[in-house]
Amino acid sequence: MYDLVIIGGGVWGVAAALSAVEQQFGRVLLVEANPFVAGESSAKAGGIVSDFVAHPDDQAWVARSRELFLQAQHVGGDRTMIQLNGMISLCTPQEAEDLRGQIASLHDRGIVAETWDGRQATARYPDLDGLAPDTVAIWTPGDWHVNPTAYAQATLGMAREKGLNVRLGYRVTKIRVEERRVVLEGPDGGIEAERVLVAAGTWSRKLVQTAGDDIPYRPYRTQLASLDFPGGYDLPIVRELATDMYFVPDGPHNLLAGDGTRLWEHDPDNYQTTGDADFEDDIAAGVLRLFSKGETAVLRRSWAGLCGATPDRRPLIGLVMPRLYIACGDNGFGIKRGPAIGEFACRVAMGEAEAPRHLDPHRFPSVDFPLRPGSGGTFAS
Repeated sequence: MYDLVIIGGGVWGVAAALSAVEQQFGRVLLVEANPFVAGESSAKAGGIVSDFVAHPDDQAWVARSRELFLQAQHVGGDRTMIQLNGMISLCTPQEAEDLRGQIASLHDRGIVAETWDGRQATARYPDLDGLAPDTVAIWTPGDWHVNPTAYAQATLGMAREKGLNVRLGYRVTKIRVEERRVVLEGPDGGIEAERVLVAAGTWSRKLVQTAGDDIPYRPYRTQLASLDFPGGYDLPIVRELATDMYFVPDGPHNLLAGDGTRLWEHDPDNYQTTGDADFEDDIAAGVLRLFSKGETAVLRRSWAGLCGATPDRRPLIGLVMPRLYIACGDNGFGIKRGPAIGEFACRVAMGEAEAPRHLDPHRFPSVDFPLRPGSGGTFAS
């Protein structure tokens, strides 16, 4: 019997696994349905890491996640895992006024944030030449782009060296909570554990339901596209608050572009994984609006992934049933906080930390709630 089994090999799951073996918490097993880690939502994410978040939890989690990303890059040796691009957040004057408190919070935490007008932004980045003069651009030069898959692979390697057991390609079909153990049923026999942490992203609710419980959690679909700029470009990460569209540099000629949110519930076992035609049209219009070089851009491909929504856009972390713990609810900004959340959820599952009431998986009276748009975490409360 294992002391702890972690279900899910995304960014949250591998961070939890590394934390458990570093604390020498007995026999620890990570199970992942795919034959590789970070193959689902983690791999399809934009990978923006920004301190421009409002909630104190998120501020602390982003700061800690930065440390864990750097550790993984140092140990794994992948110099491309983290790209220090900086980010420009484009706002209307009223939106910028609404964000005054968050900008002040950045300054209070010693984080550089400058407020420019459209002309200043274009002077700094001439390729960003489609801005209206009254545009407000908030420049946060310390923001990153992270490769989530590279982080997960490096973290898994560190955890294995410290004694982590791993079963890839094992899809848990049922969780059975008993008095003295938890049994995971799968394709080639069961797995017994003293306690289980479900960090399976958008499959988390389905897994909890097999154990006889439920959580307020609904998967929704987002989209991302890869654009080729044959002549290259010079841009930071760019986020347009009014449209929730973002652009992430990914090499000298490739630009990632999202959001394409579809605010209705999707089944993680049955959803369209390619981008919609209207999403591709929206991205093309956004590129042409902001960058004249967009006229030369060519769509490489587009794809879709799922995010997990909760009623208050806060994650669900803690005990669901005796011996069964949960960590889910990225709400579209799980990568920037992911390593720290995984680490914290592991400490909760090991009994070394107590999740606060505002993260309690059963804090809502109903599991049914409306999906609502958000800012993907940047500027989120």
